[in-house]
Amino acid sequence: MTAAQVPDPETIRTVAWQIVNQPEYNEPWPWLEKLVAFGNMIKEWLNNLEAWAGANPQLARVLAIVIVILLLLLLIHLLYLAFGDLVPWKKNRGNLPARSSRWEILEGAATNWRDAAALALRLLQEGNLRRAVWIAHRVMLGLLDERGAIRFAGWKTNSHYLRECAATHPWYATFAELTSVYERAVYAQRPTVTTSVEHLVQRVDAMTKEIDRESVNDVR
Repeated sequence: MTAAQVPDPETIRTVAWQIVNQPEYNEPWPWLEKLVAFGNMIKEWLNNLEAWAGANPQLARVLAIVIVILLLLLLIHLLYLAFGDLVPWKKNRGNLPARSSRWEILEGAATNWRDAAALALRLLQEGNLRRAVWIAHRVMLGLLDERGAIRFAGWKTNSHYLRECAATHPWYATFAELTSVYERAVYAQRPTVTTSVEHLVQRVDAMTKEIDRESVNDVR
C-alpha cells in the first residue's frame, strides 16, 4: 500500500485561496446592507402610500396638488435667492431713493451714524446685546453704502452684501465679522460673547468718527 501523495505548498495555497473567495465566505459590505434596508423601507412606505391612495382617492388627489404647489414655491424661492441680484426691476425698487433719506437704514433708531453708534455702545452696556448688534450692523451698512462699497437695498440679504463688498476694502474684515455675529445674535438668537461684540461696536464707532473728521476736512 503506497502512501498518499502530499500536494506541494503552492497547490495547497491556490486551493485554499479559491475556497475562501467563495461568496459564502465573503462578509457583506455594511454600507450595502444599509442601502438595501433603506430601499426596502422606501418600498414599504410607497406600498403603504399606494394602498392608502387607493382607499382614499379624493384625499390623495388633494395631497398631490398640495405637494406640487409646495415644490413649485420652493423652486421659485431658490431661484429668487440665486438670481435676485440680476432682476432689474427688483434692483430699482430696492435702491435707496435719495441720499437725503439714507438715515432710513437705521429705521428710526437715530438720525446719523455717530449717534447710532453711541446708542449701540450704550445698549451694549445695558445688556441689550441683540439690539446693539442690529444697530451697529445697520451703521456699517450705511457707511459702506456712502463709500460706494455696497448699494443698500431692503430686499438684499447679508450674503448679498458680503459678495458685493470687495474683500480688499479696508473695512471688509470688520464687516464680515460683524455680519457673522449679527447672524448668530439677531437671526439665530444664540448666545454671543459680549467682549467680542463690544470690540466690534467700538470699531464701528471709530469708523463714524473717521467719517466725521473727513467731513470736517472737506469743509475746510
